Amino acid sequence: MDVEYRVSREHNRSYAEGSRFRCGEPVEVGRRDIRWSSWLWCTTASGAGAWVPEQLLNISDQTRAVVTTDYNSIELTVTPGDLVTGTQVLAGWIWGQNAHNEEGWVPLENLQSAGNCNPLH
Repeated sequence: MDVEYRVSREHNRSYAEGSRFRCGEPVEVGRRDIRWSSWLWCTTASGAGAWVPEQLLNISDQTRAVVTTDYNSIELTVTPGDLVTGTQVLAGWIWGQNAHNEEGWVPLENLQSAGNCNPLH
């Protein structure tokens, strides 16, 4: 179900472009993010790398996994007051769309429900 959020704190995308992973694609698993412990750095056979939520991986050992669903790692740059429609929540982030129809991941802690003034984290 889509949920409307208002941005309470700015977020700038970490990388200019995201990486796309396909369901069933094998990846090499690297380090775990220090702040977001459910996110792992994964690299495809073609060399594309990005942070992937652990729950989207079928991990076979410490260095190998298979992606369990199509995934795009692009982040969404937002500023306070922006409205974002969230469609999916994973590991402390939401997949959202802004008023310009741009899509990407935003930390949930940077958002408030558009219906009230209480932070969601």
